[in-house]
Amino acid sequence: MWTSAAPLRREIAGLWRARYLWWMISDAAQVAAVYTSGGVVAFLLAAAFFRQPLARAIDRWKGANLGKDRSIDLSGTAQVEAQKNAPPPETERLPVPAPEPGAPLPALPPPSPVYAPIEADLRRRIEQAVPGPLDVQMAWAVRIAVAAQVEANHEQTYRLIFGSQIHALKQLNTLGPLTLRQAREIFNITALRNYPETFKDDDFPAWSGYLVNRGLVTLEPGDPTDDTKAFLTPLGKDFLHFLVGRGLPEYKWG
Repeated sequence: MWTSAAPLRREIAGLWRARYLWWMISDAAQVAAVYTSGGVVAFLLAAAFFRQPLARAIDRWKGANLGKDRSIDLSGTAQVEAQKNAPPPETERLPVPAPEPGAPLPALPPPSPVYAPIEADLRRRIEQAVPGPLDVQMAWAVRIAVAAQVEANHEQTYRLIFGSQIHALKQLNTLGPLTLRQAREIFNITALRNYPETFKDDDFPAWSGYLVNRGLVTLEPGDPTDDTKAFLTPLGKDFLHFLVGRGLPEYKWG
């Protein structure tokens, strides 16, 4: 049944990617906010418009010069700062109008000449892909929409993640839980040693915090110490599957 619904899932994922372009602009703006040059913002908006992954732009444009006393460093400090300000994955708010106090919601959405033909086509394809009772169709429609939303969140995470952080996720996936002391060793060997111009010793909390903030890693309860264990979450494991399924390189800069 999941296979028959795959084309529908891909189309819904395509709709999410249209929204993802706007998210790319938003996330890129976080990076650009470190700088005052209007040229940086223009470059980032153009990259988003042409659907260029920010990760590729980082690799191509690190250290680019914009003129006297102006340079762009998307591969270094700015990306670290953008990770610090990155919000956790959020559930998409349903665009349902809020009724006046005491007034009930309409039983059905109001008619729309824009939405109606698309809704009719989507309803037809759901019925074809998932024949059965309405509650079964609804369950699969929700699952497909959720899968598309998770993929969109993974795309956001990938745009800002460093290669050293992906390595840490793979270590957690292969070896099981690691202590924060072991995680710091990974940080020292992969990030601090190879990119000393970007990472400093006190960047470890932000480096590890991004993985926790994005829901990929969780810590055991209690105040964190060097012996506190870190675990790969189901979302973190799914993120690694996402990299393989989408053919995205895991050996990123940083």
